[in-house]
Amino acid sequence: MKTNKSAVSKDTVPPLEMSSDNIKKENASKEDDVTVKEEQIFIKDEEELHFQTSSAQQGCGSQDITAQHEKQDGLQCQAPLNAIKEEQMAEPFGSIHAGISAEEQNFSSDHREDFERLTLDEVCQILQEETNDDSNFEINVAIEPPIEEAAADTDCDSDASDSEVTCNPIHLPRRILLSEVLTDKREDQMPSPDGQQRKKKLRKEKVVWHRDETKVIDSVGDYDMHTEQQVVNESILECIEKFWTDDWLKFICEQSRVHAQQKSLQSDVMTVDNLRVFFGILVLSGYNKLPHRRLYWSSKEDTQNLLVINSMRRDTFDQIMRCLHFTDNMKVNTDRFFKVRPIFEHINKVMMQNRFQGEFMSVANVMVPYYGRHGDKQYIRGKPVRFGFKLCAACDSNGALLHVEPYCRARTNIEDHWFGHGPNIVLDLVKKTKLQKGQHVVCDNYFGTVPLLKELAQKGIAGTTTLRENCLSGCPLTARQVMNKKVRGTMEEAYTDCVSLVKWKDNKVVSVASNKARAKPLKYARRWDRITKKHVEIPVPNSISLYNKHMRGVDLFDQQVSAYRVRIRSKKWWWPLFAWSINAQVVNAWRQYRRVHADMSLLDFSRNLVIATLKTYGTTRKATGPKYSTGSAEESVRYNCKGHWTARGEHARSRCKQCQGRTPHICKMCKVPLHPECMEKYHSKP
Repeated sequence: MKTNKSAVSKDTVPPLEMSSDNIKKENASKEDDVTVKEEQIFIKDEEELHFQTSSAQQGCGSQDITAQHEKQDGLQCQAPLNAIKEEQMAEPFGSIHAGISAEEQNFSSDHREDFERLTLDEVCQILQEETNDDSNFEINVAIEPPIEEAAADTDCDSDASDSEVTCNPIHLPRRILLSEVLTDKREDQMPSPDGQQRKKKLRKEKVVWHRDETKVIDSVGDYDMHTEQQVVNESILECIEKFWTDDWLKFICEQSRVHAQQKSLQSDVMTVDNLRVFFGILVLSGYNKLPHRRLYWSSKEDTQNLLVINSMRRDTFDQIMRCLHFTDNMKVNTDRFFKVRPIFEHINKVMMQNRFQGEFMSVANVMVPYYGRHGDKQYIRGKPVRFGFKLCAACDSNGALLHVEPYCRARTNIEDHWFGHGPNIVLDLVKKTKLQKGQHVVCDNYFGTVPLLKELAQKGIAGTTTLRENCLSGCPLTARQVMNKKVRGTMEEAYTDCVSLVKWKDNKVVSVASNKARAKPLKYARRWDRITKKHVEIPVPNSISLYNKHMRGVDLFDQQVSAYRVRIRSKKWWWPLFAWSINAQVVNAWRQYRRVHADMSLLDFSRNLVIATLKTYGTTRKATGPKYSTGSAEESVRYNCKGHWTARGEHARSRCKQCQGRTPHICKMCKVPLHPECMEKYHSKP
């Protein structure tokens, strides 16, 4: 085979034609004199094999040996080329062309078709033949993908010429093999702030159950009630102004003006007093329902409301509805509820100031009706409100709201405690409400698990929850299907560490777990027996009786909010959440007012609140039309019979002082509206 001279530079030795046997002999002779320290093999385009060796002997530089395998002549090796500089040897091995001269690269690209492809098996066989002896070799192998055809990679749009591109469909293109892979990491795979990788699996501990009640550890003490907040006698306006504070209303006015400026709307109506009246009219629409909001300002007797008419103009109310906003639209973030996030932060802040001092707190979901289109709208079958936004709420046993968070799937604003979504919500609400040791949390089976009760017990907080059949943590109690066939009142109990789990048969089987209450002492409930046709007393476990008594907090709150919902509607998606917040604040203010006035109903409280707000902060309706002169002339001028002439007045429809009719004329001397025919009667003494 002839040597290609174009690949040889002035400083390099011409390539030699050598067989595989000659290469073995030459290597064997070199091993006697020089100890080879390192050898790197590059396979380029699966066609060329590059050997780069460096000798440890002084005065001997690095060498580049290029070997091509041919069918006829075997291996063709190229003698040493230019010595590679030390800084090139220090470069990382990831560079494909490290240590290859420009002439060598040109030689490889110009004579790509002259060489036969080397498969991976052939390369391994060659390496095995070269290193079959006891020599100390350190070999690094790097395989570079083939270069694509020029027409295979283009920035042009797709057209009919795409079919003309010729490329190898068997192998992935070079741009893909050499590209950096960017993985879409989920939140549970992201590193934590301390640098450790977050675990993907939830906390799962093996639970050992037993039937011996004496082995149960009572780690939750009783709650000390001496820190209960002192009751203060406050008026209705003072109760509601804890929520409708001046700072909160000023913030709404500021954000509404920003929104009005962005939408080219008039914002001069956005004042604190106008907002108070605006909120009052919204509360009024809950118990005084009309088909359309403009009917509240109607002049007809069947729908006329003088309290609303004399407190705010209709156009002012409409303008406030257009401008109302709670955040700047130009500062959008990843929060799905960023438009109403300030509302929930304000409610939680006010409730945090009135710190919860009761013993029992219930956690459940609340549905806000919404029938439009939104990515976080939920559907819950069997609920009174099936479509709408779901809120995670915490209330006391009397029905007062303590904390609320809008639910938006994985982006719900809660801290991850690695117990699952439901238990994470309970632990986060316990943290945000700052429950003290001994206080009791009650939740339903959406949130409850046995590990959650253990975690609460470690914090010194009592917990009671219902459990689903797949969340019993392997408790060896009778299966639901078998227990359904037993008589009403049948119960079973098992224990683990500090948790008691009770299964009880009523109309259906229910499972309740608690780290504080046990099945005993038993309570009794009255039920109708269809066989004997009379009422009977059946035993009820103490933990189930406690759950039924104190789980109703969220249900009471939701019932009171839905009793007099704001009926004025809007097309904005966040309006139902804002209207819900108005009702929630009224219910909480009513709960505080009932601490002193226990006989006040929510309807009476709402009516008195609306009357007091609209009369205190409303503005009296101004008379429409031009201002006409309504005064009377002095008697000394009216009856002096001098200079009383008829003249044209400034207004065409002034009311005559004599006959009360409309006239454009006036008396020049008296300056009062008068018809010409009424001049004599008006200026004559009776």
